[in-house]
Amino acid sequence: MKNAAFFIYVYLFAVLPLVFTTAKTVSRKKLANIVFLKTLLKDYLRALPACAMVSIPVILWPRAAAAWAAALHFIFAIPLCLELGHVHMFKTRVGLNTFYSLFVSNARETREFFAQNITWKQDLLILAIWLAPVPLLALYMPPVAFPSPYVRWGLLAACAALIGAFVKNLVRPPLKRKDGYVMNPYTNLVYHYFLFRRNLKELKACIARHSTEPFKGLECALPAGEGETLVVVIGESASSLHSSYCGYPRETNEFTDRAGARFMRFKGVRSPFSQTIPSLEKTITFADAAHPGYVYSKGSIIDYFNDAGFETVWYSNQYALDDTALTAMTAHAKTSRCFNFSGMKRFEKAGLDGEMLPEIEKLLASPAPGARRVVFIHLIGSHSAYVNRYPDEFRHFTGPVPGRDLPRHKADLVNSYDDSMRYTDWVVASIAGILDRAGGAAALLYFSDHGEDVYDSTDAKILGHSQLANVPMTSIPFMVWTSRRYDELRPDIRERFAKIGGGDVKCVEYNLQEAIHTIIDLASLSSPDWDKTKSVFP
Repeated sequence: MKNAAFFIYVYLFAVLPLVFTTAKTVSRKKLANIVFLKTLLKDYLRALPACAMVSIPVILWPRAAAAWAAALHFIFAIPLCLELGHVHMFKTRVGLNTFYSLFVSNARETREFFAQNITWKQDLLILAIWLAPVPLLALYMPPVAFPSPYVRWGLLAACAALIGAFVKNLVRPPLKRKDGYVMNPYTNLVYHYFLFRRNLKELKACIARHSTEPFKGLECALPAGEGETLVVVIGESASSLHSSYCGYPRETNEFTDRAGARFMRFKGVRSPFSQTIPSLEKTITFADAAHPGYVYSKGSIIDYFNDAGFETVWYSNQYALDDTALTAMTAHAKTSRCFNFSGMKRFEKAGLDGEMLPEIEKLLASPAPGARRVVFIHLIGSHSAYVNRYPDEFRHFTGPVPGRDLPRHKADLVNSYDDSMRYTDWVVASIAGILDRAGGAAALLYFSDHGEDVYDSTDAKILGHSQLANVPMTSIPFMVWTSRRYDELRPDIRERFAKIGGGDVKCVEYNLQEAIHTIIDLASLSSPDWDKTKSVFP
């Protein structure tokens, strides 16, 4: 029994922090031995405060040590498993905003990512790390006996000093090393949870405050009494690396191609983040890299159009999201509707984007004279599982992927992803067709919230998107369609498009965090908050 107790203490105070810090250290490339040992020692010492928290109940309540240590093991094993999985998948350590990205996302999207990228072998490894010591903790840990009260209180004081450093980091942003990584993963996890809750609270307060502090100086360039419809279609996980208009060898833009020059297309557009909610936070607000706080101090694009007197509509084919910044902002649309109640099930073709078209046509087919409205349509797009994002009649691509040597199971995934891209293109072309038949001044803007890495990286191992953004995860399609009446009223849009040069598809360096200025530009609005230089049309 004493040997078992010795093993438990070694596991809690040596193995856990050692494995954790080793995983972080070995992810660094080609460290010299002396540097490796130095870094390993520093990381090990930084992990000791968390281990000291385990020892406090052992010192104060020796007879309850087993149950308490087992409970805390579960808590501390969570960031350990996240760190090990992160290193295994991305060959790099957890960065400053990794855990924050988990909180600002939603539970279902996080599950989808893990389901795509974690194998059963990794599941077993994580389960073993998490559960292995629990039976020993529960059954074999004897009460702790101290040789004297001085030893007991001395150990308690030492643990309190270690925990002091840990608690100090909880009340301020986590410290960063010179290479940009946080020092304490436990601090990182706890700090960013409370940061997320605080930011969400500030955003809701900003939205509530906006009723008394509206946008000022809004003006419309269209003649009085002239109606207008602007449709903003937001795709999901669509990568321009798989868009045929950007040079991809498969015809994934077959349907918008048929419209010819009616679609103004751009390549080189990047999303600010590789996840839905962080990306759209920047896209539909005035926040950008220089002014991130504008998310919490200014209203969203929904508030902007409400203040301009537009009818605002938000249609979403994404499942009902959790309590996030996106749901808080879009709830202020005068009409808000969710079409997908399937929970984005991986194994059922439920909630296809095309199923929204009858309702979209009903909304857009008969615009009231002089009415001005903006309609946001959030698609499920190419979200995993790709094969469930299009009907069977849209299964088009089969066999090997052109120009790529992929095993069959990976080629099948790429084929289904390309089919979902082609289906989304059909949906976008169909919405443009509805606007064209309705007549009147109308414009459509389509972009994706972020891209997707479908084995496009050099090692062809990553599938999906994560907070560690790369080029495939942030490269997105971006196109604009306008009606003939709109072109008569706003000839400057196509004139400015032509000035970019470079053929029918314009190559630009444009970040989606500035898309709010393009949306306002297309709506023929202006105000002191609008910056014409940030529109995609120069």
